[in-house]
Amino acid sequence: MEKQFAADPINRVDGKLKVTGGARYFAEFEAQGLLYAVLATSTITRGSIIAIDTKAAENAPGVIGVFTHLNMPAIPGWDTPPSNNLPLGGQRYRILGGNQILFNGQPIAVAVADTLERAQYAASLIRAKYDKQNSRTDLEADQSKAAALQRAADYKRGEADVYKTAPVFIEAKYTMPLEMHNPMELHGILVNWEGDDKVTVYAKTQGVKATQRAIMNAFKLSDKNVQVYSEFVGGGFGMGLRTWPQEIVIVAISRQLKRPVKLVQGRDQMFTTVGYRPTTIQTIGMGATADGKITGITHEVISQTSSYEDFTENVAGMTKFMYQSPNVNTRYRLLPLDIGSPIWMRGPGEATGAFALESAMDELAYKLNIDPLEFRLKNYTETDPERNRPYSSKFVKEAYQLGAEKIGWFNRNREPRSMKDGEWLVGYGMSTGVF
Repeated sequence: MEKQFAADPINRVDGKLKVTGGARYFAEFEAQGLLYAVLATSTITRGSIIAIDTKAAENAPGVIGVFTHLNMPAIPGWDTPPSNNLPLGGQRYRILGGNQILFNGQPIAVAVADTLERAQYAASLIRAKYDKQNSRTDLEADQSKAAALQRAADYKRGEADVYKTAPVFIEAKYTMPLEMHNPMELHGILVNWEGDDKVTVYAKTQGVKATQRAIMNAFKLSDKNVQVYSEFVGGGFGMGLRTWPQEIVIVAISRQLKRPVKLVQGRDQMFTTVGYRPTTIQTIGMGATADGKITGITHEVISQTSSYEDFTENVAGMTKFMYQSPNVNTRYRLLPLDIGSPIWMRGPGEATGAFALESAMDELAYKLNIDPLEFRLKNYTETDPERNRPYSSKFVKEAYQLGAEKIGWFNRNREPRSMKDGEWLVGYGMSTGVF
């Protein structure tokens, strides 16, 4: 059982350790008899493995083992039928669990050797033959096939699409590309078993308890038998919030070999196996009276996910409550693509939606010939319109005023591209964010 502690706050002073090299990240830990693991990954986007040749890798110097879907050790929690209807068990996608290829760069084998260089060489010798199938990777090209989900239901307050009847309105599309986290520290794990029922790991994780639970569930262990360390994280930005399936695989391989095993993924694999902020296509219609009162907002979102997980984000959430309007409707649609699953990234969902909503606010303010800050203040609300209850603490208006004063907002020329500093155009902008 987790213990709860109440005590005075403790300041963690770690700057000296970081700048002098005293801080130890997961990959810097060692263990007696340590082995090194390297992933081999698929070179096709969709299909299946019809043959995989590991003989050259197995015979390479220093190699202890090569693991594929044909000889992968059992993972008890993965052998349990999934509790949802997703084809491979949803978020806990099971690599090396079969011959199906669902995205380019998917791990298809693990080479384990007595040095990192030998493991890398062995992984490079693995050859696979595929039955290649047509793939779908372009959200924009197939956006018409995106579908609604029950857990991301449409929202409607008042009447739908009322903005079209307003004296002044805009309709605009905002596209955000797929974005990778790629922090300085690479992803991976070091695993050390004591017998078959107690394990210690050093991991790249933003949540040691979450990683502990993932390992407990996968191997049917109690919390007292799973110890997770992550003294420092060299950047996470959201991708470290999930225990990725390749880490669970290394835990299983370590138990099978009865040796500690370390996996540090390559930089190229950071683009394919540990998530990203998904591409989104957002369409916003917004209308207002001539004096700047918003009469209606329609916010439609199309986002991508993998073929094996319905990954959703609260992209249109801010639109429901940020500004006072009697008519607001939002729609969220999801399109499975042949690419790995997305994951949360720095203000997940809300930051993406705020970009579109605030851009639309600026565009409508310009069309109304109203200062963007004044336009926001005209539609400011002290009550949450979505839940119809007052905010307990909201100081956005005060932040607007202070920010405007600090940057000389009221002294600027409002016309875009009208101010210069020598050869450089100077722009002033403002927006609101929620998370």
